[in-house]
Amino acid sequence: MPNLAFNLVILDQVIAKRAAAPIHDPMAIALQNNAQLKQFAALGAMGPDLFQYTPISAALAGFLSNLIPPATSGQAMTTLQIGTQTTKIQTALVNLQATSPALAFELYFNPTGAIYSVLFSRLVVPAWPAFNQANDLLAQIAVLVQNQPGVLQLAQELPGILNQLQQVQNLSTTLKGLPSTSALLLVMVSGILTLGPWMEMNSNNASLPPNDARLNRRHEFLRWHHAGDFAKHLLQHAHSPAQKAYVFGWLCHFAAAVTAEPLINNITGGPYRTHWWRNRLAGNFVDSWTFGFFEQTGASMSGDNPTPAYFDPLTGNEWPSLCSGGNLQNSFNVGNLSGPLTAEGVPPAVTGMATGNLGTLPSQFPAEITTLFSAALTATYPAATQPVVGIDSSGFIPAFKNNTMADAYVGAFAVYWFMTSGRGTMINTWPGPGTGMPEPAWVTSGSTPSPSQAGLNVGATVCGILLAILSVLAFVTGNVVAGLAALAAALSENVVNWADVNNELFWLRKTIFDQENSMQKALVMAGLAYPPPVMLGTQTNVDGTTVTLPWTDLTPPLDPNVTPIPFVTGVPLCKSNLLSSGGSDAAAIVPAYPRWLDTRNTVAPAADLNFAVYPAVNGETPPAKDLIQGGIYPQTLVNGLGLLNSGLTAAGAYPSGYRSFGDAVSNANQVIGSPGAALHNYNLDGDRGYGWHAWDPAAGSNPFNPPVQDVPEV
Repeated sequence: MPNLAFNLVILDQVIAKRAAAPIHDPMAIALQNNAQLKQFAALGAMGPDLFQYTPISAALAGFLSNLIPPATSGQAMTTLQIGTQTTKIQTALVNLQATSPALAFELYFNPTGAIYSVLFSRLVVPAWPAFNQANDLLAQIAVLVQNQPGVLQLAQELPGILNQLQQVQNLSTTLKGLPSTSALLLVMVSGILTLGPWMEMNSNNASLPPNDARLNRRHEFLRWHHAGDFAKHLLQHAHSPAQKAYVFGWLCHFAAAVTAEPLINNITGGPYRTHWWRNRLAGNFVDSWTFGFFEQTGASMSGDNPTPAYFDPLTGNEWPSLCSGGNLQNSFNVGNLSGPLTAEGVPPAVTGMATGNLGTLPSQFPAEITTLFSAALTATYPAATQPVVGIDSSGFIPAFKNNTMADAYVGAFAVYWFMTSGRGTMINTWPGPGTGMPEPAWVTSGSTPSPSQAGLNVGATVCGILLAILSVLAFVTGNVVAGLAALAAALSENVVNWADVNNELFWLRKTIFDQENSMQKALVMAGLAYPPPVMLGTQTNVDGTTVTLPWTDLTPPLDPNVTPIPFVTGVPLCKSNLLSSGGSDAAAIVPAYPRWLDTRNTVAPAADLNFAVYPAVNGETPPAKDLIQGGIYPQTLVNGLGLLNSGLTAAGAYPSGYRSFGDAVSNANQVIGSPGAALHNYNLDGDRGYGWHAWDPAAGSNPFNPPVQDVPEV
């Protein structure tokens, strides 16, 4: 699904459109002039997706984190130890239903919260301070080298710098366990990703039948069932300015979901339901591209070539970067969570998400928004039909409680701080041009070991790719300490040779940046972080040569009888895919859309563990229409089409009118200007095709075993 950055671009443009003549919408004008009120609109613009980030319980957080040693263990694991721990993790996850049914249900119900919990507890909280302090110190030394102070000034500044060097050296020593911790985190993530969404993964669930909507996760439930009715009830129950601002944002999300979610499905090859984590991966790329394009003055595209370029390797100039300080968490910070950082250098929300202990943080969430949400929920969905998060002695445990929304807000703040604050490894790091001098003796060269050499076998292609990325850490981690010592020695000479200092600094920065970039690439391709601009796609150099930047979708058709089609071998994950759009290649892969649950996994049934590649040739039946033009970038669906075919008010009969509604901004403007009229019960994931209404499996039918037999939602 398009994530928060995409929806904030829609929100900003709708506010501007409605505040201007001839509309002069009082709420839009208020949102332009009141930053605090706009935070409520931004929270609403997240829509149901807020609930993806609900923190897990302390019990589940402890269970997961105890399976992985922290990055600051001070010791690297041997190949045998990594292999043993991999088996332990996989066995624990497989057996969780038998050993602790309550934790197993919670893990199924909240996989995204679980993944970020273990990521924060084992990597971010313990390791980010070392990255932050090292980067800050090296930037300080770079200024020193540039200024080359005299003897007296150097005598004043040098003791403090050398002391910081020693501190960073000590911190770096504690990170010897970073490579093995990072690799085992991916083992954990891959295990959790086998827990696909409702219907696809629950054919054997004994508690509820697979077509029972109570097995929906919270955000799935709100996106798939009576979404228009729920939005109408939000409108009816909103009275205060903050509540009305929240609903303004929610309506923007509603329109953006119906018109732009099909773009994500097009890139993905199928809907969230069947390719849920690939959907997140594509959404992150679309978010990053959209943020950069609309933040960059005068940005334009010619084919796949952006002007200016995504990244200039000669100057380090790049598009505005979402991961390097976009700070999306501040856009919806209605509970003022941006207070003092903890001793580890992270917000308390991150620590709370890591441990499951949120303390008093949820109490900072405005009660009037919880009241509004609860009123709309009760008015739309009878209690007996709402999702459940488990079973206890008294029966099913309801998923939505008084504190659920406040908890989810804390979790979302933590995740978006991690993804967009520019701390830790979530920055674009470039050491600058080389010095022209030989690399120092402490720089160790070597080839990257394969995942199998590291003792890892997680049974999925994508995990092998990620582990190969992370394996570079084994080579660079040990060099940092030696590099810091060499830099300290160069600075401590009686007469400082600034050329030598500059060379030591360059190679040390490059070593650390390689480590950070390796970590960042793995997190991006795991769907856990936003890509920097350099990872967005392909571009043509000024000399006419074509550069295919890494991490585009490079998978050709897998049918051995089909010749790979040239344009398939470099489709950026932020651009619509001709394979889904019924282009000239569509005849080679029938049915073209939507692709069914990917069956190339070694663990079956399982969600799509090969989420980095375009899904296999088998498709759901009957096939559905995609209607997204092939080869377009997101700006077309933001504001490039206008209102088409009467927009969202022309819903058409079930299952879909199968006509384009136009762009997100035009439709959001229509929805807000026509309260309730356009709020049909669309499936907000475009689940079976463009503009589909909400649907349920037919009686006795389960999409886990196609063909899909759908009926209109009751």
